[in-house]
Formats: sequence, C-alpha cells, structure tokens
Amino acid sequence: MSRAVYAVMGTVLFGALVIMVAGFEALLLDRDPIDEPDAGTLLGPLMVAAAVLVVLLSLLRSAALSDARDDRAPEVRGTFPAQPAVFARPTAAGATRTGTGDEATGPRGPAPHLLVASIVTAALVYVLMLVVGGVVYGLVRQELVWVLLFAARYAVSPFVIGSAVCAGLVVAGTLAVSRVDPGHPQPRPSDS
Repeated sequence: MSRAVYAVMGTVLFGALVIMVAGFEALLLDRDPIDEPDAGTLLGPLMVAAAVLVVLLSLLRSAALSDARDDRAPEVRGTFPAQPAVFARPTAAGATRTGTGDEATGPRGPAPHLLVASIVTAALVYVLMLVVGGVVYGLVRQELVWVLLFAARYAVSPFVIGSAVCAGLVVAGTLAVSRVDPGHPQPRPSDS
C-alpha cells in the first residue's frame, strides 16, 4: 500500500480522535471545548480543520521523503520546461546511474525520524489551533486584543492540549506502520 494512503488514513483517524477526545473532555469536565458564548459555532471546527491540515501535510511530507529515499517515489520526468528528462532527478553522493540515464539509485540519506516528526507536528498543531482560534475570535469580537487573550486562555485548555497529543501519537503511529511493507520479507529502513 502506498505511504500516501497511510497518510490519508492517519489524517482521518486524527480527525476522529480529536472529535472523540473533545467529546469525552466535554462530558467528563462538564464544560464546552470553547467556553465563549459569543464565539459562534464555527470556531471549534475551524481550529480542528487547521489541525487536520497540519497532520495531513506532515504525513504526506514524511511519506514523500520516505518514498524518495527508498526509490519508490512516483515522478514525472521532463515535464518542467527547463528540466530535461536526463536530469529529472540528480544523482546523490555514492549513487550510480542506471538504464536510460534518467534514474538514480543508491543511498539517499537517513529515513525521517518518527520522534522528530511527531513532536514537530504536535507543536505545530498546538500553536496553529491557538492562532486560528485567536484570529477567528478576534474577528468575531472585532478587537485585536482578543487574539492574544483567547490564545492565552486556551493555551492550557484540555481541548488544545488533547488535540496536540493526539496529533503526535497519530503521526508517530502512522509513520511506524507505513514503514512495514507486507510484500517484502524485510521491513523498510528505519531511523535507528
């Protein structure tokens, strides 16, 4: 299965987990994820949509990097006018040219690290949820100061923190699962 499919499946899982976690937090803590009564109904979903976009882009980037490293990346050669087909992909250090001369095989560098990708994604989800929520709430209130006040108030919100933790766990799990190739007896290279 393609790593891009794993990325989409991981993103859908993340969206479902965020909705589930927010629901359980609201039920157990007896409070709404967004407490401001004048915030409207779109503030929470816009924050979640921004988080889902970050997770999708993170997983797709990691999938593309891993596919390129394993020489499994789909590519279209010679479509850019200034790029002839022979030089579609540069040869890496220690690689050899094969066949028609437009392919390079050999070492590509280390695989993307699970821990780094998951921590960066979790941090980006955390920050982006606060920024999107602050900007949207600032637009609703029509005062710039509410951007900072909203972000400061929700910096320790279980809704935002739970979303960031879910993002990190889903990215780490999806990247770990996507490295196992059931069609080959050996697992794909990992980041040891």
